[in-house]
Amino acid sequence: MVEDLRIGGLERVIASIVLGLDTTRYGVEVWCLARGGEIAEELANRGVTVKILGMNTYHNPLQIIALSRLIRRSRIDIIHTHGYFGCTFGRLAALLGKTPTLIAHVHTTYYGFKRRNLLIERFLSLFTDRIVCVSQAVKRFVVEVEGISEKKTALIYNGVGGPRLFEGDSDSNVDRRSLGLGERDLVVITVASLTPHKGHKVLIDATQVVSKTHENVRLLIVGDGPLRNKLEAYVEDLQLSSKVVFAGQRKDIGHLLNLADLCVLPSTEREGLGIALIEALAEGLPVIGAMLGGIPEVIEDNVNGLLVAPGSSRELAAALEKMIRGKGIREKMGRMGRHIYEQRFTVTKMNQRIEALYDGTSMRRSVDAFAAL
Repeated sequence: MVEDLRIGGLERVIASIVLGLDTTRYGVEVWCLARGGEIAEELANRGVTVKILGMNTYHNPLQIIALSRLIRRSRIDIIHTHGYFGCTFGRLAALLGKTPTLIAHVHTTYYGFKRRNLLIERFLSLFTDRIVCVSQAVKRFVVEVEGISEKKTALIYNGVGGPRLFEGDSDSNVDRRSLGLGERDLVVITVASLTPHKGHKVLIDATQVVSKTHENVRLLIVGDGPLRNKLEAYVEDLQLSSKVVFAGQRKDIGHLLNLADLCVLPSTEREGLGIALIEALAEGLPVIGAMLGGIPEVIEDNVNGLLVAPGSSRELAAALEKMIRGKGIREKMGRMGRHIYEQRFTVTKMNQRIEALYDGTSMRRSVDAFAAL
């Protein structure tokens, strides 16, 4: 269960789980509590049962009761919830629906939680079989901040590399020229929603610094969000419009990564793991990220990439400078990144651990239904 399935890192992880599970053992359904989205449509097109329930709040007891009745009628054996809204709404309804096995998947660290949120999480954990944490950083948050027993948690890293979404989409024909990029440009890509905690302004400031001595550097910003207009205006004010490309929300992330030389995730407040960084490792790209949340579990400093202080455009500019000047460094880090990806972050490894978790927590070995939000 999940709130919606638009385009994003959490949503891509859910799609990888759904498409990667053993269909001879698990009957899979995807329940979007509030609304659908591009990934929901893609899964439906691939034959996955997707239900759009139009429920937008867990503060209304009638909606919780309605969902619990639907759960009971569907005779679901395992409910696997994702995201704060999905985990809260889904678990409340599952308690009333008396679902045998309940799993919550935590994708990030919510350090902005109020006391009420922490109490709700602690209460719901009493009735949750396992809480999946996508990184050690998320696990520490769950245990130390939320006060949930470590025995309830399971560390399962996000994985990428399964069936590629949107394979038939026209975006797959993208090349550098269509994005306004030159063949000799050194392309720095960032893939993230345009929201404050992703740190795009820090990256733009760092780009301004390095572009003074490296005229061929271009920044490709992939994603959309509430800050887009402000960020575009900021780029214009800095007279960087020729250096920065806003690609918007895209379906063809893998193709775009193939066009780049380097991937950066400059998050400033929280980051559960960083699915875009893992996708970059899979494509053999060197990476730069903030020393924050789960990012240091993806980036081994000076091995497959570089770590910088969150919010420091100065440190980020220095890291970019090192990567730009060192083609050999980029190539070596890219190879190491691919090796780390294969060892730790494949979709096969993720789904093997998910299935083992289902088997270990389910009251029945033969599972007939599964709902993922």
